[in-house]
Amino acid sequence: MLTKTDCELARLPWRVLAFVEDHLSNDDISSDNELFTHFVSSGLTRSQAERALSYRQAYLGNVFLSDETPIRIGRPGRDR
Repeated sequence: MLTKTDCELARLPWRVLAFVEDHLSNDDISSDNELFTHFVSSGLTRSQAERALSYRQAYLGNVFLSDETPIRIGRPGRDR
């Protein structure tokens, strides 16, 4: 089921969004708390970091084209 684009995260600068999506897709070792801290220390607001983590399961184990990611085109994260 597709949902709307996540406007709060999709508006992030391209490099920042690429950084977030890379970690969501590839960091299966860090806990949610560790990843949250990493996002905030890298410049995301607490709200943005929490929102990004809501997509973690949608990204892990899946491959997306760069313009067809859950954040950019709207696929459900948890607690949406």
